[in-house]
Amino acid sequence: MLRLFLTVLLPLLAPFLIYAVWVWLARRQVAAGARGRAPESWREAPWVWLLATGLACGLAALLLLGGPGGHPAGTKLVPPALVDGEIVPAHPVE
Repeated sequence: MLRLFLTVLLPLLAPFLIYAVWVWLARRQVAAGARGRAPESWREAPWVWLLATGLACGLAALLLLGGPGGHPAGTKLVPPALVDGEIVPAHPVE
């Protein structure tokens, strides 16, 4: 579940979370008397850009983390073992 959250949901939601923090900070500054205009509601949010950025981040995470690498399909692996007091890492069977 954590892997799903970190590789799919977090990259997808990151732009929305960053935008929410920005809106919160902008409203605090306007309330404190700073010049500028705070977003009045979420209806003004750039939804298309937020969604496109979230999808791009999610796709990038999936491609980077699930890309090629490792051993070919069907390779048998020997699990890590303790041999003569030393840990031998997992390796393919020859």
